[in-house]
Amino acid sequence: MSTNPAKLVKLWKAKSELTVGEITKYRIYFDPRKIRNSTAWPPNNLVLKVTNTTPLIFRAAILMGPYNISATCFETNSCITIPKQQTELIVPQVKAGIKCGETWKISLSIPKEREEWSGDWTIEILSDIVFTSNRVQYEISLFSIMDEDEIKISNIKNNTYKDDFTLIEIFSPTITYEYFKPKDVFYLPDLTTINNVNREIESIQDTKRSVHLIVLTHGIHGSMLDELYLREVIEEKCKHKLEHKVVVYMSDVNHSVTEDGIEKCGRRLAESILKYIGWPWISSNSLSSSASKNITEGPLISKISFVGHSLGGLINIFLVGYLNSVTNGIFFKDVEPVHYIAIASPLLGSTDLAWYIKIGMKWGAIGQTGKDLALIPRSKVEHSASDGMKEQVSLIVDSSNEEPLLLSLSRPNSSAHIALKLFKNRTLYANISNDATVSLRTSSLFFINHNDEDFIKDQYNATIFDHLKHLLNAINPPETTKEYLIRSFSDKSPILHDKLYTPNDIPPITNTENTSNEEEDEDLKNLPIEEQIARLWHKDMTWVFTV
Repeated sequence: MSTNPAKLVKLWKAKSELTVGEITKYRIYFDPRKIRNSTAWPPNNLVLKVTNTTPLIFRAAILMGPYNISATCFETNSCITIPKQQTELIVPQVKAGIKCGETWKISLSIPKEREEWSGDWTIEILSDIVFTSNRVQYEISLFSIMDEDEIKISNIKNNTYKDDFTLIEIFSPTITYEYFKPKDVFYLPDLTTINNVNREIESIQDTKRSVHLIVLTHGIHGSMLDELYLREVIEEKCKHKLEHKVVVYMSDVNHSVTEDGIEKCGRRLAESILKYIGWPWISSNSLSSSASKNITEGPLISKISFVGHSLGGLINIFLVGYLNSVTNGIFFKDVEPVHYIAIASPLLGSTDLAWYIKIGMKWGAIGQTGKDLALIPRSKVEHSASDGMKEQVSLIVDSSNEEPLLLSLSRPNSSAHIALKLFKNRTLYANISNDATVSLRTSSLFFINHNDEDFIKDQYNATIFDHLKHLLNAINPPETTKEYLIRSFSDKSPILHDKLYTPNDIPPITNTENTSNEEEDEDLKNLPIEEQIARLWHKDMTWVFTV
């Protein structure tokens, strides 16, 4: 056995950079059989290093970034499917918030149960940039630990891949890889291609009724990365559905601009959806049988659902109203609205937050979005100026009065209310604890009937220290433990309350019977704005609350 000191021998290296909401993936294959006649081969493990190569000076530029990355690494064959991850409790190695100049170093064990001792790992690098479209740089290196006199066996002619932002180099014949750019990870299928393939089997009309589009919408200072896991779960669950093709839609149009207000964010997302599904189209209701032979009929999808996280739930409410009004009602006549789902969304605003946060929101600390959430009244000028389309905005919300946007959206004559009522299911998910920004009351539409003492006891009231901790954790994430990662795989259900609420479940404003509509409207005006919004949403539709 050699007594020479061991050294790290580089096998593979990748350099690249990411902007807000981007992720890259690398699948690395290690086959030690490609090196023969070596006493030090194969090794028991390899060494992986992930370095944030952005200059150190950018550590302080938090509001321009932050210039951090997060990284994960796992055995590909073990973690190839989400259900297998959960059932076998296979936990990836994770490092969140790798700062400028910082390196994350881990050991990759080579599975000994395999005859050939081969390795197959997936490495994911995520951008932590939130506030701008600046770029963060990184480098990944894979090493083998070898004696100095054995180093020569790994040397090969450099094999290089290069594009605008990426450089990948191979230094050993034992390494092969697959590289997935952000556009590969967030790939959206061409809907016309899906329909053309199906036309070979079915009639034209049937193929245009075969796609269910599920729109995932992130919250404030969020990105498509927030919904990536949810998309993977949905696609895994629906990949064998025969009755229709499920397409999960995520968009980057609101990356780093979620402070612009609910209206602007909703309009941007609506326009991107309309473009994707082929608007303008001619409604099937307006076509004669002869015309339909020569003109493409209807949209490229048959059903649509919306899932919004936090602010995304409110953006989706405005969005469905915009889709309804800008198409003059054609959209939801030709496309069946199935699910509206809001996950921890401040549907009644954020007036439950501490006074010092509300003051900042009212003064524009997080732009127009903060004012919308603080329930600041908006004038007719603000309504029309927010997106430059006065007539269309007046169709979406009732802008005849100076009132908060969320109150306008909830009114029964608003296009948003009319459109949301068309959905087959409306489901709200709310947190009872550990949510420092969205309270149970605002995410569950005010009224929730539960007498369980533990349920009441567990309700969470955030303190100033909770808010500071939440902010610091966003800037400097704590160490990700194995216990934290496997917590969601527990057999114990986290759901405490799951109930369908109808208008009859909502207590009346007064106990007086035979109250006229005029009197009821007058009584409603005397209530707090949050309760007004809740009662208007409950007035003529059902909701499922899950806590």
